[in-house]
Amino acid sequence: MESGCRPGRLPRLPRGTSAWVYRYRGGVSRQIWRFNSNAAPHLRFRYLFPYAGSLDFSVDRRGAVHYSSHATKAYAESLPPGVLIMPIVDARNDGGELDGWTDDQYCALAREVARAVIDDPNAAGVQIDIEPFRPDHLPFYRHLREMLNREGKYSTMFVGPKNKELLARIFLSCDMVVMSGYDLDGEGTPLEQYRDALGSAVARFQEVAEQVGGQYMVGIPAAASWGEYEYVAGGEGERVESGVKQEEYVQAALDILREYRGRDEYVGLALWHMSDPESDLESPKTATRRTKFPNIIRESVWRMLESY
Repeated sequence: MESGCRPGRLPRLPRGTSAWVYRYRGGVSRQIWRFNSNAAPHLRFRYLFPYAGSLDFSVDRRGAVHYSSHATKAYAESLPPGVLIMPIVDARNDGGELDGWTDDQYCALAREVARAVIDDPNAAGVQIDIEPFRPDHLPFYRHLREMLNREGKYSTMFVGPKNKELLARIFLSCDMVVMSGYDLDGEGTPLEQYRDALGSAVARFQEVAEQVGGQYMVGIPAAASWGEYEYVAGGEGERVESGVKQEEYVQAALDILREYRGRDEYVGLALWHMSDPESDLESPKTATRRTKFPNIIRESVWRMLESY
């Protein structure tokens, strides 16, 4: 197989919203139905990123893929028509376990991942989330894209902001890049600092996407996250408020992304993360479990997302 990346021959991905979810919950599907019935057409859910599995790396540079199609099947049966399911396959690379492999070794790993996704009839593609990302990994993504595209499926990857040269290589290695629009500048980021960091990152993504013909989504802290949270609760210490509300972080992100809505390269929002509003009932006001983000997306935030 060639190590270079052929341009994808699949149709460009449609504009819309997505969210990350980590298990099947009927309440998530019902929330998507409700949102799509109220949202502007170009803002409706067209994607979902459910967790499907992970990768393990051995000392002899082999990869094992652990994949389950349970969530993709359940969501395919309960979501509105036309929602593309891109299951998540993730891995940790904290010790550099995936760094420095040969092209053949990356190709073999890509083949294992592609086989699992191709065999899943409800997967429109895959989202790979290997953290931390290294440029060494790009042959894996290129091979994976080629394999999936041949079967009519898409390859997407989750990655934080990078420099322009590296971003160009990333865009050419997959069909869509999902940018981390949170955890941008350390923990407990002040609101204006978050706004500035996100604005700079999205502008860079847009510039490179235009140059190479790529597409991207932007993940925003709809339920807050490690670096954008309302409080820290649980553990041995008492709950500590950050002084910034969920709505304020979301509004800051929407203020920046509004100007990109008409750009062909910008696909839409990815919400981090989406829990079940019917069963994940520990609200930010009463949280006691050890957590660094609100467990729910408030109704006020859903209303903001319907028409930004």
